[in-house]
Amino acid sequence: MTPTTTLANPVIAELRHELRTPVNLIVGYTEMMLEDVAPEDARAAALREVLIASREVLDKINTSLPPTGGASENDLARLMEILAPPQQRILAAVEAIRVVTTDDAMIADLSRIAAAAGRLTTIPRPAPTPRHSRPTQALQAVDLDAIESGNSARILVVDDIEDNRAVLTRRLTRQGYAVETAENGRLALDRLEQESFDLVLLDVMMPEVDGFQVLARMRSTPKLHDVPVIMISALDDLASVVRCIEFGAEDYLAKPFDPVLLRARIGAALEKKRLRDREADYLRQVGLVIEAAGAVEHGLYSSTLLAEISRRDDELGRLARVFDAMVAGVQAREERLREQLGELRSDVSLATSELPVAGSEERAAELPPGAVYAGRYTIGKAIGRGGMGSVHLATDLKLGEEIAIKFLDPDILGDDPTAIERFKNEIRLARRISHRNVVRTHDFGECDGEYFVTMEYVRGITVRELLQTRGRLGVASTLALGRQLVEALAVAHDEGIVHRDVKPENAMIDADGVLKVMDFGIARHAKRTSNVTQAGMVVGTPAYMAPEQLLEEGVDARTDLYAAGVVLYECLTGVAPFVALTPMASMSKVLSVVPEPAMLLNPEVPPAFSALVSRLMAKNRAERPAGARQLLELLAELQ
Repeated sequence: MTPTTTLANPVIAELRHELRTPVNLIVGYTEMMLEDVAPEDARAAALREVLIASREVLDKINTSLPPTGGASENDLARLMEILAPPQQRILAAVEAIRVVTTDDAMIADLSRIAAAAGRLTTIPRPAPTPRHSRPTQALQAVDLDAIESGNSARILVVDDIEDNRAVLTRRLTRQGYAVETAENGRLALDRLEQESFDLVLLDVMMPEVDGFQVLARMRSTPKLHDVPVIMISALDDLASVVRCIEFGAEDYLAKPFDPVLLRARIGAALEKKRLRDREADYLRQVGLVIEAAGAVEHGLYSSTLLAEISRRDDELGRLARVFDAMVAGVQAREERLREQLGELRSDVSLATSELPVAGSEERAAELPPGAVYAGRYTIGKAIGRGGMGSVHLATDLKLGEEIAIKFLDPDILGDDPTAIERFKNEIRLARRISHRNVVRTHDFGECDGEYFVTMEYVRGITVRELLQTRGRLGVASTLALGRQLVEALAVAHDEGIVHRDVKPENAMIDADGVLKVMDFGIARHAKRTSNVTQAGMVVGTPAYMAPEQLLEEGVDARTDLYAAGVVLYECLTGVAPFVALTPMASMSKVLSVVPEPAMLLNPEVPPAFSALVSRLMAKNRAERPAGARQLLELLAELQ
């Protein structure tokens, strides 16, 4: 040897590794034997002497071959000399124990200690193991993948030295773990792909596939990404520790292991894994709740979707149970609505004959079927007449579809430009409402001094025609009708639009039982009086107007709810709540008379429904529901 030759840092690291490895074996076996003998046993003193000498060896290795480098071949030769005395003490203690021991297992361990001690004064010449650079590919980010753990954790020990695997296996088995081993990195990866482990103890220095490469592969593989790894090595230099942590190791243990430290770090790593697994399982089950919400949206929800989560005794379990109960309630409501809608469709289908149209012979003469009006609309038959004017079926030549066109009576707007502009503004507001329960308003126009409004054409009958044909309706039909009426009012109120003239004449029902409310945006200009068509029956707006509207105290959403209550009352009982011979008498009753509860006129009406209808017709608007959305909830609760 050339005394002045300085050893390169990688060579020093290899030498430290090769010399510390037998020390790890000596300490490991000795500590386990100490656990098996009584403190007063003569063998215990000898075993403690082995540990003392082993730690002296370790100190001398660390001093002579510092991880920061600077040692020479001369230092290595001197180290072999100074390790001889503690080596002899170890061998002497082992022999003393062997003489008094008849336990075959202990004798085998003593032989292993003696073999390891014999390597302490032999200059190691390991084939340099190349230090692999960090893989260039980025570690993949993957979803958490929960691993089911049994009663004891399952640990994979990976080390190319059989004695190292054996001592760790015995140590961990004593602590209650299920231990499997792999003798190299390639076999370790194969086992990890095929089996589930809770923790990997991974040696750094191995031939072919070293610990760094195994760790990099694990962190780039979704299945293995979250399996915790503790790196184990006789290398104890800071660079190796940092490199392992950067590659994703949970921890690093340098050989020889302190048994208390080994137990603590394995326990900490497994506890972190347990918490991660619990979090992953929690997130997985949160995902199931989200999927369940999507199933509700698509009508595919089943209570079995959340059965697993509902059994949890935590916040998520309570959420699942509440969610399931809420969905069950919604599904029950939807089923009731379908049944109610079926009843309504049946009532509509039985209304086999339409009432005679209060047509306008005068307009029909002026605009016979086939006439083109305003250069755009081909006029069809007259389909109705109300306080605003006559209504005809027409074809919009520009759009190529059927529409309804309402010709406004001249005295509605007169020659007041301000009134006309206000009317246009109302129509603009109405056009913002788009809902299946609202007749869509298309346009407002003028031709030869005559004003008209075009709107969606609905093939069906009005609620007035339905009542005149069927009399009173059943509770289910009335609820189906009422919920759709209030849904239409809700979307209008959301846009800041109050209808002001809700009545049976302004609600159409098609053959499928779909109700559509008409005349949003034009009711502000309707006359507040109407003709008496027959003794004892007022047909027109006053009978459905709230007291505050009659008294011109201003209107709001609750004004429409009052009118909806009057319509529901008439549907349930077959009679209007305020019947009078003249419009003035009708208005007087609206202001002063409290109608009999609907249940007294129709015993089939549930008390709760009857009470809600009476509440809607309260003289004081503050006593009515606050808005259409609240009323929808109240209607949904009715059976």
